[in-house]
Amino acid sequence: MASSLRLQGKVAIVTGASSGIGRATALLFAREGAAVAASSNRPDELAALAREAEGLAGPLVALEADVTREDQVARLVETTVERFGGLDILVNNAGIVSFGTVTETSLEEFDRLVAVNLKGVFLCSKFAVPHLRRRGGGAIVNVSSINGIRGNHRLAAYAATKGGVVALTYAMAIDHAPEGIRVNCVCPATIEDTGQAAQAWELAEDKDAWLRYLLEKHPIGRLGRSEDVAQAILFLASEESSFLTGVVLPVDGGRSIR
Repeated sequence: MASSLRLQGKVAIVTGASSGIGRATALLFAREGAAVAASSNRPDELAALAREAEGLAGPLVALEADVTREDQVARLVETTVERFGGLDILVNNAGIVSFGTVTETSLEEFDRLVAVNLKGVFLCSKFAVPHLRRRGGGAIVNVSSINGIRGNHRLAAYAATKGGVVALTYAMAIDHAPEGIRVNCVCPATIEDTGQAAQAWELAEDKDAWLRYLLEKHPIGRLGRSEDVAQAILFLASEESSFLTGVVLPVDGGRSIR
């Protein structure tokens, strides 16, 4: 009888896995049978994630890495391959947010967002692709943002980096389709259980008005949860989406149609 696990036998790296979308994705992948290398630069949170994953269908190991550092990314990929025998899936989720217009954002802060949100996707993909190629193909899922495809207030640097992730997704999808490597992207809107949402909440002067504003922007009538995005990532990483590449998928409760 065939396994009903959607990622049985697959090996995946999930960056930014210590919290929010990355954490939900790493746990979901392990439940679906994947061997998961869960990565972040927060070792304590990663250790807690590894404990929570004990007993799931697929093994999960915590690997600390800074996605802005080429040496650490190379080590992350090589350690995963050595541990599990190959690589099939990369989820580029690590990201940070900063609020401000172009005049309010320092060059240092802009460079920091570029390094994590865009260079991190580039580096992880650079080192993962050769291993996906050796397996005869695979899937890369990049996590952008609704702000990468639509404008928003005081998110100039963040939107620029997330728009770069969308463009990089398109370019990689074209480059690597002949190798059987599919590259897709999700664009979440407001996800209530993430660090980005927590930062925005702390900055809001009138929190009730801010929440009303957000709910009005999402026709579905609620904010997103990390598990909502994880399910979309699972679909794009699995064989169920085998004819999809270069897709930029809003996971946004309808926000992009407002």
